[in-house]
Amino acid sequence: MHDHLFYAYMSCMPSWFSSNLHFATITHLNPERTMNKLCKIALLAITFLHVAKLFMPVSLELLSFFTAVLFVCGVGMQKKGFLRITVLFFVLGTTILLAYRLAFPVWMQSLTSMTNIIAIIVVMQLFSIPIEAGRYSDTVEYWLKKLFRKESSLYFFAMLVTNLFSSFLLFGTVPVMVALFNKALKNSVLDYQRFFATAIMRGYALVLFWAPGAVIILLVMQVTHVSWSELFVPGFLLSTIGLITSYLLEHTLRFNRPVLSEPFEASENLARNAPRQTAHIILVVVSLLLCIALLESFSIGTATGRILLAGFMISVVWIVSFAKHPKLVAILKTYAQSGITQATDFAVFFIAVGLFAGAIDHSGILMHVQPLLQESINRMGIFSIVVIPLLFIIIAIFGIHPLVLAVMFGKILLSLSLPLSSVSVALLLILAAAISFIVSPFAGMSLMTAKFLNVTPLDVSLRWNLLFCTLFLAEGILFAYAWSL
Repeated sequence: MHDHLFYAYMSCMPSWFSSNLHFATITHLNPERTMNKLCKIALLAITFLHVAKLFMPVSLELLSFFTAVLFVCGVGMQKKGFLRITVLFFVLGTTILLAYRLAFPVWMQSLTSMTNIIAIIVVMQLFSIPIEAGRYSDTVEYWLKKLFRKESSLYFFAMLVTNLFSSFLLFGTVPVMVALFNKALKNSVLDYQRFFATAIMRGYALVLFWAPGAVIILLVMQVTHVSWSELFVPGFLLSTIGLITSYLLEHTLRFNRPVLSEPFEASENLARNAPRQTAHIILVVVSLLLCIALLESFSIGTATGRILLAGFMISVVWIVSFAKHPKLVAILKTYAQSGITQATDFAVFFIAVGLFAGAIDHSGILMHVQPLLQESINRMGIFSIVVIPLLFIIIAIFGIHPLVLAVMFGKILLSLSLPLSSVSVALLLILAAAISFIVSPFAGMSLMTAKFLNVTPLDVSLRWNLLFCTLFLAEGILFAYAWSL
């Protein structure tokens, strides 16, 4: 079946592929290498089209074409864990689109609905090039060893840094954090994968309560008619409560051992360069923030589009600053050969999830469910503030995107006669969405974190984060209720 699909799409591809002798030779000699090359071309094309989309209209047909190429060539390269859920969502999405006889443009919109996330991931991986060239991970390890003596304090630092970076990198946070912290944490912590995975997931999810560029907060503001200035203070407080809860939980149960110190010895050169390289990282972070703010002031692109463009510009400038570095060419070659296609697994998954989410959205299935939910919740009264977040999270675990659920449940909550302000309703929606991003094995952050740390999505989501999410859900519901008093 995959062969037929492959040749069908190959017949539609530009004449360059058939006229290029080198490419034709590879096609006959090494099919796996051909698929890898096509995935690389498709990933770069999708990224380029999303950058171009900020300045001019981009053909949906062209974006759909490269998305289809990536899916057909990449699905066979997926690992079993990714492949099963990818095929499941693709089949479900296709079935819904066929059953409701939706038009072909809807198919294309659904297929490409999450390609902006793919583009952000590809761009943010560029930051790994200067980080490797400048050996910035050694600087991070130097400060970790110098400043922290216990795993719990190191854990809080890693989580806090992830939280701050997530405020502007959003979906691009994982590759940047892995590039910065990976080596340092491997040499400092015994249970490295669990330590880093939970710090990344919680640090990212907790920024969604206050980060002005977060898609979920923009959507909730639109649904509840609450301004960002109204949400910032309670959102920031709830985010801080989550960070403290996570720290206390891990300090009490798990990460209370001394940091490993024997394998690391700081050289004189490293000690001298560490402050300068730290200033470089701070400059990059500030430049990213200013660049995103500048693009926003000129109303260029969407929230994710601005992150994409700013990330691209800053990463390129940082790479160029290492133009005279003796190993830069080798690092660039390594990235070109294998770095770009690291995104293939979850890129193909995002395409399938996007198809499914788009099918659900355009088919109107949720509109049939909404009246039934509303009638049931009306009878519960004040207890619905507990039931709705729980129901939201359970449905999200089974694959419905939290952004879709935020709209549906937002309308339900606002229609009920509850002793809650609009700000509290908004907090409940963001709370449910943030926890959903952590506990759902199908969520993009779970999959990305699992991929980069070589663990399973189930480990990253439910096994390692369920206790924290249960505690934080209870705290969040009480906080939202108290904010209305």
